[in-house]
Amino acid sequence: MPKPMDLTSGYAISLPVFAGREEENGTFLIEGEVAGTAFSLGNEFMITAGHVVKNIDMSSPNCMILGLAKDASFKAARVVEAEPLDKDIAVLRVEFNVSGSDKWFRKFKWHDSAILPLQPIRTVGYAYGMHTVDDRKSVIVRGFQGYVVARLPEFKPVGYTGDPFGVYELSFAAPRGLSGAPLMNVVGTVVIHGVIIGNSEAQMTVFRSEERIKEIGKTIKVEQYEKYEALTLGVAVTAREIFSLKSNLLGASVRDHLEANDLLTSAT
Repeated sequence: MPKPMDLTSGYAISLPVFAGREEENGTFLIEGEVAGTAFSLGNEFMITAGHVVKNIDMSSPNCMILGLAKDASFKAARVVEAEPLDKDIAVLRVEFNVSGSDKWFRKFKWHDSAILPLQPIRTVGYAYGMHTVDDRKSVIVRGFQGYVVARLPEFKPVGYTGDPFGVYELSFAAPRGLSGAPLMNVVGTVVIHGVIIGNSEAQMTVFRSEERIKEIGKTIKVEQYEKYEALTLGVAVTAREIFSLKSNLLGASVRDHLEANDLLTSAT
């Protein structure tokens, strides 16, 4: 049987990313929905999906913030720098104003071995994370578990202008807010195998019907009916693709940074 993950608090695994505004008293006002998910790269650095960063206006007084929680305490940390990288990945540098809050979450090790089709995987993030009942709002962390459907050597998201990159297709779709969540194994020691960035979708016409009535000198189309079939799968950038990225914020490649912080492992 797989060893269960401690989900006492999803905030110990990954953190919600918000657009926000800093108030005069030093607190933060969350604006809108959860923009995505981030998790630790060690020290003051986090990783998320590149499009999460691009969708947030960080010009003063606007900012990007991460939600932090321990026990019943909910706090926030400000993202002071955000660096979009290739392959729809971004690195964040975070300022932890609450004493000790930089230790409220775990720092998982990474592994670059390929995950094969049908191998079980899981993730924890903030898919549609802003939950509203009447006028009360709360942030919900959601866990997903499934398996790798395929490993695509080349993938290019819609609107992406860089070179194609390798991804995993997952058996569950990635809802809004889950982008940036860690892709983790189910069996054995929990390690990171990639970062979820969205979905792939294929669509085809499986049925089409059309009826025409002929009248003197002309043909009239009466009815046209089409039925489509679609396949939607979650997509995660592989750890190997992420390792090769060079970051100015980290001052190194992602692999070198992880190695320097003892966050690489050969154990699975």
